[in-house]
Amino acid sequence: DQKDMALDAVIELKVDEKALLQRIAHRVSETLARGEPVRKDDTPETFKTRLVAYREQTAPLSAYYAGRGMLRTVDGMQPVDAVTRAIFDVLS
Repeated sequence: DQKDMALDAVIELKVDEKALLQRIAHRVSETLARGEPVRKDDTPETFKTRLVAYREQTAPLSAYYAGRGMLRTVDGMQPVDAVTRAIFDVLS
């Protein structure tokens, strides 16, 4: 079911991949320390696989949307509330 909606903008979250891998490893170690199971998709190996898919399939679209003046970039390394505010700011 297709809606008649125009695409106004595309938001790209810029992140430090090395820092994200460290966050995942830290979250996994904290989860294990609490004696809780780790989600199957919450491992550094899974994240690396997702990064490869992102680089091959999604990242090339950035140039496409940038060329059309539709790409908005947000620093995704900020706290969640700050990222949320930044997204609202670039869309308003």
